[in-house]
Amino acid sequence: MLRLFFIFILSSVLAQNSLPDDFSRCRQRDAGLNDCLKIAVPDALRKMRKGIPSLSVPPLEPLAVSGMNIDAGAGPVVITQNYKNIRLHGLTDSVLTSYKADLKHYRLRTDSITPKMEFIADYIMKGRILVLPIQGKGIANVTMVNLVVKHDLIGEPVVKDGETYMRIRDYRVKFIPQRVYLHFSNLFNGDKRLGDQMNLFLNENSDLVFNELKDSYEKSLSSVFQDVTNKIFNSVPMNKIFPED
Repeated sequence: MLRLFFIFILSSVLAQNSLPDDFSRCRQRDAGLNDCLKIAVPDALRKMRKGIPSLSVPPLEPLAVSGMNIDAGAGPVVITQNYKNIRLHGLTDSVLTSYKADLKHYRLRTDSITPKMEFIADYIMKGRILVLPIQGKGIANVTMVNLVVKHDLIGEPVVKDGETYMRIRDYRVKFIPQRVYLHFSNLFNGDKRLGDQMNLFLNENSDLVFNELKDSYEKSLSSVFQDVTNKIFNSVPMNKIFPED
């Protein structure tokens, strides 16, 4: 019985220190490393739909985010938004269109496209768009169609117990959606006429509205992506993510 207990503990430790067996590995010295990663990363995302409990990776479909604040304080859009109970849908359907890995300098750059990413959350909002005041509290849905995301991951080596890990210290993203659809329930304290008119106005001017808010969305969501990425990179040594031979 004691022997079985030690085998269980050892197996748990090893599981926490390696990628799942069904994950593809891309070798550091492979001339086709970038092409390999273009296929392996989306495949890994799909396999993480329900998360990886052994690595503390949360489910990615949907990806739950406790909250974030979005502010736009200049120009035609001046809005303060507070979001809670966020659910991001569609991330695991992403495909990569390019990948550039510079493992020697701990940097990963990639472009992805997501057919549809839905951002659904409880919201509180107050401000103005052009000359129109806007305020509300309800459910928000921000849907980005054919969303191109430019990812730039800047890492650094961290040595633990003689093993080198690649910690992502900065994760930058740029969002380039083909189309954005916006809907906010319960605008103007539930006044349906004003709410419907404002939602119509928002969608007729969605490029303007989203471009004014985009920087705040990018900064907030990049920190979410960084946290999820580091769940893996802080747990699994670099040579087990990118084998050396």
